[in-house]
Amino acid sequence: MSYPDFGVPARTDWRRSAALAAVIVVLLAGVVYPLRRYVVEPAREQLLGHYESPGRRLALASQFSFDTVAGATIRLVPGRPVRELSDLPSEAVTLILGGFRGPYVAWLWIKVEEEKQQKIHFDLLDRYAKIAALQSDYPHMWAYHAWNIVWNVTVHWQSQERKYEWIRRGIDFLREGYRKNPHDAVILETMGRIYAEKLGRAQEAAYYRQRIEEDEGRSPFLIAYGWYDRMRKANDRYGTLRHTLGKPVAYSQACHCLTYYSKELSQTAYDTFKASLDARQAGRQVDARRLFQEGSQKLADALAAWQWAQREWRDQALRFEKEDVPPVLIAIYKKFYDEAVATANELQAVRSGLTYDNLPERFKEMSRPEIK
Repeated sequence: MSYPDFGVPARTDWRRSAALAAVIVVLLAGVVYPLRRYVVEPAREQLLGHYESPGRRLALASQFSFDTVAGATIRLVPGRPVRELSDLPSEAVTLILGGFRGPYVAWLWIKVEEEKQQKIHFDLLDRYAKIAALQSDYPHMWAYHAWNIVWNVTVHWQSQERKYEWIRRGIDFLREGYRKNPHDAVILETMGRIYAEKLGRAQEAAYYRQRIEEDEGRSPFLIAYGWYDRMRKANDRYGTLRHTLGKPVAYSQACHCLTYYSKELSQTAYDTFKASLDARQAGRQVDARRLFQEGSQKLADALAAWQWAQREWRDQALRFEKEDVPPVLIAIYKKFYDEAVATANELQAVRSGLTYDNLPERFKEMSRPEIK
């Protein structure tokens, strides 16, 4: 007797489906694991202040040669921009995701906003690192998320130390954006504003300024001036500012930073002289004379800073007079210039003939400026 042919047995179809599912799982694991192991986790560890382990460094050395790990740079294609080891995973991931890159990035943006609103922090840095890996050439991404970390996430904490830790993470995040987009004025301006506004003039500014002095050895206002100055030079050459407030206002921030820096030095000189007078009144003559010498040096530094500020305001006014900006802005620049000149003259008058013996009388002529 013959039987009809009913095709492949059902168990064969089951085996084929299982084999196909296994292949899909292996392919997904081949994408997800390297993405997390070599892109997300290293970026997250770097933001948290951790460093590569010796074993990880050895693995990198075996893959890219010891010279590269020691600090030598590489180029993927001759004549193209220099790439570092940390750039390679992000470029590979972009190619692997292909058309799924856009939806995945959009989902990440939504998640970081949701988690920020819900005060969920343990995955935020992880998601920021993923977004940065996929949109590293988008300057506004770096500026926006750094702003989020520094201004919007820090308010979730009560401790000043904890807030400062997150500000430093935002700075580290933006610094990586600057490394990958060194000519973008938006990133440079955002970095300057973080140092000037958040670290220099926020409610907790006294604590932040002290921490920055300890960590970076300079005033946050002076550091901010450096970033704003880079912004001016980058925009003059590449035209990358695209700022809604306009170039005159953006460029004036460097001048404002020098004014704040001058006031900060003036405050320090005033406080040091006052400490000298208090030590003298308490009978601690050695400390009083030492503090007087320190105050005299700080007074000289403040005078030099005010002279520097007046030059910056003068150059600002002269520059934009030639660029046909509203006269009201030029009048404001000249007003700040006049204030810097007047303050410098006052400090020069106080400094002239100042001695340890006449400090009590001359101190009455001094004033302590406020940073507003």
